[in-house]
Amino acid sequence: MKRYIYLLILLSIFTFCKQTNNTELIHNNHQVDNRSSVEQKTTYYLIRHAEKDRTNPKNEDPNLNSAGLKRAERWATYFEDYQIDQIYTTKYLRNKETIANTALQKNIEPTVYDPHNIEIERFLKETQGKNVLIVGHSNTIPTLVNTLIGREEYKDMDDNDNSTLFKVSIKGEDTIAETISVK
Repeated sequence: MKRYIYLLILLSIFTFCKQTNNTELIHNNHQVDNRSSVEQKTTYYLIRHAEKDRTNPKNEDPNLNSAGLKRAERWATYFEDYQIDQIYTTKYLRNKETIANTALQKNIEPTVYDPHNIEIERFLKETQGKNVLIVGHSNTIPTLVNTLIGREEYKDMDDNDNSTLFKVSIKGEDTIAETISVK
């Protein structure tokens, strides 16, 4: 009986030691759960909402205008051949309308997020290894791109820029950011 207990204790210690070797890896100052996740590629597609209705300057939550609805259709066409695993949008109508066609096409229920209150470590963990579409605003999308790449490279977008796509790819310690104009 004592041998059985000693064997269980040794087996537990061996298993624990093996697990600690695979945890607590550091990647771009972000904790990564295990070695296999270091090799996973995560891709973020970040866009600003499409053109909004500006007829009532007091309306803080306007819908898209006709040009914005057409752009939302173009975004859906653009992402048609891309695998998208998750979609994040702010609470505003213009953002939800911008990705509505894409979400329907991909059969994804968008997650509403607060761009001023992102728990980045949790977000990175939840999206690791996935292709993620994020819709935000001219002043929040560049900030999130900077956070993802770990440096201050992008400034606020022009208020008329509704066609820029930021693509951030992370694999292991390699992070690549690019901007693409989608007319």
